[in-house]
Amino acid sequence: MVPRETFTPDRFFDLGDVWFSKLFDGLPYPWEILQKDRKETWIRGNLRATVDKIERNGNIVTRTVSIKVSGGEAVVQAGAYIVGDEIELRSGVEIEAGAWVKGPTILGEGTIVRHGAYIRGGVITGRRAIIGHASEVKSSILLNEAKAPHFAYVGDAILGNGVNLGAGTKVSNLKITNDEIIVRLPEKEIRTSLRKFGAIVGDETETGCNSVLNPGVLLGKKCLVYPGTVVRKNYYSEGSFIR
Repeated sequence: MVPRETFTPDRFFDLGDVWFSKLFDGLPYPWEILQKDRKETWIRGNLRATVDKIERNGNIVTRTVSIKVSGGEAVVQAGAYIVGDEIELRSGVEIEAGAWVKGPTILGEGTIVRHGAYIRGGVITGRRAIIGHASEVKSSILLNEAKAPHFAYVGDAILGNGVNLGAGTKVSNLKITNDEIIVRLPEKEIRTSLRKFGAIVGDETETGCNSVLNPGVLLGKKCLVYPGTVVRKNYYSEGSFIR
């Protein structure tokens, strides 16, 4: 039998160098963060808006700007879409032309949002995260150096430190039956009360191209998901190879 402690946040993530680690304090399970409006309320309470002075025509940035922020500058290229003012860009953030960013969102130090990326709000990133071309991220957390660099979908999920999603990876967040997602652990099942819940992806886990993580998947640290694999809802222990 796997003890309950296996499924606390620190078993999936090393939070020692994560600037928003307090968000996980006291949680029995990491998916508790994904409860409706919990994360968004935290973002709004900790947000220091940095985009309110950017010149926009509608939502389109009209000229490339360097914004002075705490510890340095953030760059937003002309042609990026910045929707609303509930957005914080930290030092070293780069938002390329054609990217769409909506709040409430905080992008951590050195995060890069590439051309064609779509950030739908409720998003927090750690240091040097990457949200790449044609990747969509919705109501999710990316820890330090987590990457969704090409054609990914990340919905209602947490990606650990150093996670890399291969091109075309889909983190599905809604069952085809549209009902509650139940987490399947080795010794029991837990009702989450969540209708939308993607995956918990542990530190340094990697997925191959065109893989799919079904709603409620739990991947431990340093797992490898083979290309083209559909990962069924389950808990996969640290170092698992999934094909």
